[in-house]
Amino acid sequence: MPHSIPAQGPRFLTHPRALILDTVAAAEPELPSHVIEAAVDQVVGTRAKLRRLAQALDTAPHLLTSGTPEGPRLIELLIRALQPEGATHLVLPRCAGCGQQHALTRVDGTRRLCGNCGDKVRGTALRLPCAVCGKNLLVAARDNKGQPRCQHHRPQDADDVAVICALLRKLDTGLDDTTLAKIVGQAAPQPFQLRQIAAELTGRPDLLTGQGAYGSPRVLALIDALLAQGARTVLPPACPFCHRTTALKFRRDEARCCRRCYDASRLQRCSSCGHRQAVATRTPDGRPLCTSCMRSDPLNHELCAGCGRLAIAVHHDEHGAALCGRCWRPLTATCSVCGNRRPCTYADTDLPRCLTCQRIQHRAPCSRCGTVRIIWGRTSDGEPLCAPCGRPSEHCVTCGRLRKVTGRTTDGQALCRTCYRKHPASFRACTECGTVEHLHHHGLCTRCAAPRQLRAVLSNPDGRTRPELEPVITALTGSDPSRLLVWITEKAPRRFLAELASGTGPVTHEALDEMTPSTALSHFRSILVATNVLPERDEFLARLEQWLDRVLKNVENLEDRRILRSFVTWFHLRRLRRRSARRPLTHNQITRVRHEVRSSIRLLSWLRGRTMDLAGCSQDDIDAWLSSDHAGRFVVRNFVTWAVEHRHAHGIAIPTRSDSNSRGQAILPEADQRWTLSKRLLHDTTLSTVDRVAGCLVLLYAQPCSRIVSLTISHVTETDKGVRLQLGTRPLDIPEPLGSLIRELVRTRRGHATVGHTDASPWLIPGGRPGRPMNPARLMRRLNDIGLPTRAGRGTALMDLAGQLPATVLSRLLGIHIQTATAWSQEAGNTRPGYAAEVARRALRKNE
Repeated sequence: MPHSIPAQGPRFLTHPRALILDTVAAAEPELPSHVIEAAVDQVVGTRAKLRRLAQALDTAPHLLTSGTPEGPRLIELLIRALQPEGATHLVLPRCAGCGQQHALTRVDGTRRLCGNCGDKVRGTALRLPCAVCGKNLLVAARDNKGQPRCQHHRPQDADDVAVICALLRKLDTGLDDTTLAKIVGQAAPQPFQLRQIAAELTGRPDLLTGQGAYGSPRVLALIDALLAQGARTVLPPACPFCHRTTALKFRRDEARCCRRCYDASRLQRCSSCGHRQAVATRTPDGRPLCTSCMRSDPLNHELCAGCGRLAIAVHHDEHGAALCGRCWRPLTATCSVCGNRRPCTYADTDLPRCLTCQRIQHRAPCSRCGTVRIIWGRTSDGEPLCAPCGRPSEHCVTCGRLRKVTGRTTDGQALCRTCYRKHPASFRACTECGTVEHLHHHGLCTRCAAPRQLRAVLSNPDGRTRPELEPVITALTGSDPSRLLVWITEKAPRRFLAELASGTGPVTHEALDEMTPSTALSHFRSILVATNVLPERDEFLARLEQWLDRVLKNVENLEDRRILRSFVTWFHLRRLRRRSARRPLTHNQITRVRHEVRSSIRLLSWLRGRTMDLAGCSQDDIDAWLSSDHAGRFVVRNFVTWAVEHRHAHGIAIPTRSDSNSRGQAILPEADQRWTLSKRLLHDTTLSTVDRVAGCLVLLYAQPCSRIVSLTISHVTETDKGVRLQLGTRPLDIPEPLGSLIRELVRTRRGHATVGHTDASPWLIPGGRPGRPMNPARLMRRLNDIGLPTRAGRGTALMDLAGQLPATVLSRLLGIHIQTATAWSQEAGNTRPGYAAEVARRALRKNE
């Protein structure tokens, strides 16, 4: 069961143990708390007793010190357990009859009595007029007609065995007199039982021929004994209500009946679900509850010490902490059935049984298919049914598919699980807000259940929530309730939410950084930032700093660690922090730094393997490193250059690798492929608007995915001429139909955040985390999935644009660096910049 918070109700129901401890401590302030707890555990063994004692002390706490003979006997037992431990203010209750402090084992109304006084009261209650003398005296016995007799007129001893045997001989049972006398003696060993059977059979001989349901239990015992001996004219009695021949152990009206009919006569309408069910318990105000509602009632749940859920406790450990069925594991023992050492029930007995063998014990041949399987249910006659036969598949009335039946309509038609959740037959009114829908649990809709379950996860074992967590609860409850319920039932969110609940102080970035990193924790941080619970920070920079701390700690040589720490701090982190102050860092920037740091660590480790350090390294060693097959061997150029500049190394260098040839490789293989893809993106309405806009920005404006996801709605402006998009320092006029697609994206944009979604996101393409754009790698995968190679598509667009526009215009419109724009112009063979420079030089020479 999913998480929820403790139900609001009387304290004797929600926290009975705490109420008892507080009440006893108030009466005995000098008694140690652990002594009181031990006494309560000794006296109270079940939750029902705990609540009964708590209710009595909540109503009348003076029962501990006044000696009043009222309330449950648990009060007396608790006082007797505490007095030897030094309790001086507690007073044992006195008998309401004799006034002595005896054990008060009897009850007379609301008063408690000792055994002697209780017998006197009971004797007074059994004073009836004698059937012979008519005096109102104690009933000493009864005659064969059930009439009371006093001590002076006891019924005369008669040979009741002979009377019963004579009646049996008339039935021609086929048994001799000796056998009949033996059977009668075994069925009714006491004289009063013989008198009762003789009186009943004398008045109704047909009790032995099928009407035994109207006889006493002793008559039924005699019938069973006769049938066991093969009496041929004696007939087993059938239930007078269902007419089944089965054990008649219960009394209904004037006859004996089977258990099923007896339970059916006691059905009442449950105050929670409204169905007519057997009453399992009652609410504090006396209303009936069925078994299902009793188990789902939060008042009957406890906070599990293992998972923090509010659920039915199946076990309490030695400290009294509750464990639910998911968290409790039986003790390990050698199974008496299979002989394997496993967690077993009855582990402390001579016959432990593992959970597998426990299920095997409930296997039986199915009464329909005959297969030996675990018993799933039973027929109306009590015959076992396996799961396939007990829950047959039928055609769903809504979807028509052959599925297992989860529910039925009002006219009995089958519904599968999917259709039942949507069908009005499954809708109920929420007990809190009154909304009629498919309820989540405990009679609550999803909107009412989500805040309760969230508070349960964020609550301490005593059920309280820290005030510092209220902003967190407010931030999370603003999400879709159904998605929030799914999210908080997952293992990762439950883990760090429980850690927050047990912590101290406010929720900060530093507190979250100390937890185990996970995707769920990063999503949770994004929720808090998007809802202004936490201040915004550059997450890529923070992750890089945390990663560097972990990686540098693994460098064994202290000198190498010191050099690397200085390098990443003064070369990379200082530069990245400056950039982060102007614009958030991207994933690619962080990836390049990580790659460079890993390669630098490998270089230092390689040098240590050759019994030298960076200070003693020569150019020959660097050349040997460059000729090796180590990954990223040229990436360490920045590290080597920095080390030489700061005198950690001398006379070594790594040449710069030119990537000019790579531009020509990042081109689409077919000349018109760029325009074919562009037409598809502009006119194919089956594609997502996000993919269409992003793909056009790649193919037409040479934008990388990292730049596309960083666009906000402020970069899009509407003018009289149409849509303008600012990619660089100068805005671009976007032609149709791409302008309409951008308008549609601004209007319909929505991220994929399941929890913590906010419509206040400024991003043009929101991502899966609240307040954050889509991950560039995810956008690249989406475009690749629709057949658009992003790197080659961008390269083709840049090559085409660089061949038509000057490098300065290209840099201003597309937002790329002037050096990059110049390199692409040269690669594309654009001679216009060189021609303009030559004309300017000619003019200068002429003026000279």
